[in-house]
Amino acid sequence: MKNIMKTLFVSIASLSLMFSVNAGEMTVNGTAKATYNMITGDQRDNGIGITNELNFTAAGEMANGFTWSYSMELDPDATDGSALNDDSQMSITMNEMGTVKICVSECSNSKKYFFDQSAYTVITDTSLSTGGTYPANEMSYASLQYSTPELPFGTTLQASYGQGKTESQSGNAAGPTGSQNSMEGYSITMNPVENLSLAANYYDVNDYSDGVTTENQLEEGGAWGVTYSLENVSIGYGKSYKAPEGTSITTGAKTVEYYENTGMSIGYSINKDVSVSYSREELEQNMLTSETTTYDIEVDSVQIAYSLGGATLSVARSDYENKGYVQNEDATETLIALTFAF
Repeated sequence: MKNIMKTLFVSIASLSLMFSVNAGEMTVNGTAKATYNMITGDQRDNGIGITNELNFTAAGEMANGFTWSYSMELDPDATDGSALNDDSQMSITMNEMGTVKICVSECSNSKKYFFDQSAYTVITDTSLSTGGTYPANEMSYASLQYSTPELPFGTTLQASYGQGKTESQSGNAAGPTGSQNSMEGYSITMNPVENLSLAANYYDVNDYSDGVTTENQLEEGGAWGVTYSLENVSIGYGKSYKAPEGTSITTGAKTVEYYENTGMSIGYSINKDVSVSYSREELEQNMLTSETTTYDIEVDSVQIAYSLGGATLSVARSDYENKGYVQNEDATETLIALTFAF
């Protein structure tokens, strides 16, 4: 199945590129954000920062009626702040035959945060890490992807095959040195009735031949979620799972069999300029032996966002319990952000 999928993707992309292409147009957009971050429970000072994200996009139409698009993001490097060319993707939309994509560090089909209705940002997408474990996604790979056109009940299916990558991997590049895992992923989104959305995804990792013969479990995982909106209110619920690669199963060993995360979220638009939200996430470890004591991570986040026209002022207050699955490892984060979009 894997070889058939790879052959199909490469064949379709190669055939499409044989047609003449009209010159496209390029645009630049992005965000600039200033933040002030206050954290209690950790020994650290308050944080003041500015970050930006530039997205260069281009699009055009081919002579056979297909359309193409390209995007590349320019982000500051997390270590020294230097500009980093990353998160690139190229796609060809073949009308009723669907869309083919080639992606590096992009094009995630994960549904782990499909439930989230937060006013400012995804509940745990801030500077303070939960220390929890989530399923992987296509952004960890260089991937070939195929998406169907919209099917009945607003359904779209996606399939992907990912290989090892290096950041900013360029055309004609050989794969990274050393043995690398690959992955296969599948996802579905649906809108069966008005205001109701459903989504799910699954992936498994193909382990390279590393000489280990005692692996009892290879990595796999996925997520599902449901959202519903009615006038100014939107709600969401979802779960995500990850079964890590395991090399041994020993009676009494403190070995994680799988991780299970549960999220719920509600958002409310007070008016066209102000929105508020409450989100909660619980992350738990399921061990091979029931006698092993574990501690669940719990995160509660209240957020408010106020639109100022060309800018948005946001405040997020989050409480963390048992970070890293460690008892009483608690913290509170208050984040104030001013974001400009252009």
